[in-house]
Amino acid sequence: MTRNILFCRTRVLFLFYLGLFCASFFAFAQKASPIANLPSVEPLFLYDGGDSFDDEDIIKAALEFSECPVSSAEGQAALLRYANLRQSATSPSFLSLNQVERAEKILSLMYEKVIVAYKERQTRLNVMFADGSYNCVSSSLLYLALAKACGLDVRGQVTPNHAFCTLYVTDGSGGGKTKIDVETTNPYGFNPGVRRNVQVDASGGGRYTVVPKRNYSGRYEVEDRVFVSLVGANLASDYDKAENWQRAVPMLAACAAFTRDCKNSKHDNRLEFEKMCTNYVVSLQREKQFGLAIEWLDTVLAKWGSGNELLNTYEKTLSNYIISICRKGSFSAAKDCLEQRRGKIGAQAAARIEQLIFESEVQWHLDEARGDDAAIEYLHGIRSLEIAKQTRNAAKIKQRLEQHWLNKINAAQADGDFLYAAAIADQGMADVGSSGILSSAKRNCFHNYDAFYHNKFADLANKKRYEEALDVLNEGLRGNPESQTLKSDLKRLQKMMGRE
Repeated sequence: MTRNILFCRTRVLFLFYLGLFCASFFAFAQKASPIANLPSVEPLFLYDGGDSFDDEDIIKAALEFSECPVSSAEGQAALLRYANLRQSATSPSFLSLNQVERAEKILSLMYEKVIVAYKERQTRLNVMFADGSYNCVSSSLLYLALAKACGLDVRGQVTPNHAFCTLYVTDGSGGGKTKIDVETTNPYGFNPGVRRNVQVDASGGGRYTVVPKRNYSGRYEVEDRVFVSLVGANLASDYDKAENWQRAVPMLAACAAFTRDCKNSKHDNRLEFEKMCTNYVVSLQREKQFGLAIEWLDTVLAKWGSGNELLNTYEKTLSNYIISICRKGSFSAAKDCLEQRRGKIGAQAAARIEQLIFESEVQWHLDEARGDDAAIEYLHGIRSLEIAKQTRNAAKIKQRLEQHWLNKINAAQADGDFLYAAAIADQGMADVGSSGILSSAKRNCFHNYDAFYHNKFADLANKKRYEEALDVLNEGLRGNPESQTLKSDLKRLQKMMGRE
């Protein structure tokens, strides 16, 4: 299946948060570093053709997109080739033909005078004029320009992987129009599906040929400026795949600027430019250059404003940058970074990043805390913060406090001091309020306390050392008078001692 015959939509490299980046450094190191030279956010060129946009503007602008300035020797040579073609297409004999005849003869003229060999990625008009190689974009633009020069209503057509032209023919006095497609990649591509006689030798011998009529899936019509910009979109796509950002970004910036005033086009150069910026920013973040990425995006927003794609990229990049700052424990710097850029992001994104800083700072301090008492003291200290009072954060702080109180309870139980552990549980519940976790821990303390004395009692009773067993149970009941287990053990012991 032919791929990217027209233009590659800029690859969208989805941004993930810092912890999700897992690119292979070895593979990436083989490509040019995006850090060395930051790409300009200025358009490669700005085309000033005045209010009109005629056939000569089409060729000149297409040459600029081909990275062949009109003022260069190569550009002047290409313009001369076009001027000679234009002279033929606007001659009295040519203009005497009817609309359909003129339109068909333009295609023949192109193949007689200029185009020779189809090459899928050969979009540049200067190359087409120099050696005859072409693709659907370059050949369609030449056809569009010549058709307009001789007064025809021809419009550019685009599909996801192809470009061609359509002729609009006025139908008599009624004013209606008939559409005829022109497949410029074939010398017999005028009105595909129509059988025509083709002369094959000087003696007049001929044959019939038919270029199959195609059902162009997803076709849509575009303004002339958008059609011309496909040259730049094609080249930018190639640069994108090679990660040549220094050429890709200014090229798509030129496409966006050139078509800024075009309306109702499905081919959105501004969106493609924003996607290209996203790709470059992702490449920076692969090298952990989060600060450089956000600073470069600052320049993009200053020049272009924030479309939806750019805003999404900016918010995620800022989040990644702030995560990298927080990982160094520089929480004041992280907060300053957010405040400096708060006006550039949405309220929800700002709230998410604020929450991210808060959670990171809390976790960092807890990791640094020496013991559970220090952690509990820190958590008490932040409870008064406004962000800490939010329902979600208040619940998390409570959970953390419960965990640290539970750690203290478990430590006391590990030392066998079950009643002290139960007292710690009471302190914890007084601190955090109602807590099923700490309440359950307290019950477990008394359960372990009872089990400890029950086991001592059972061992002594089995050895018929009843008096010592009685002392053990009395000691246990002094610590936990309400223990049903120890009370039951005492009744059993009394029966044993009575039988003796």
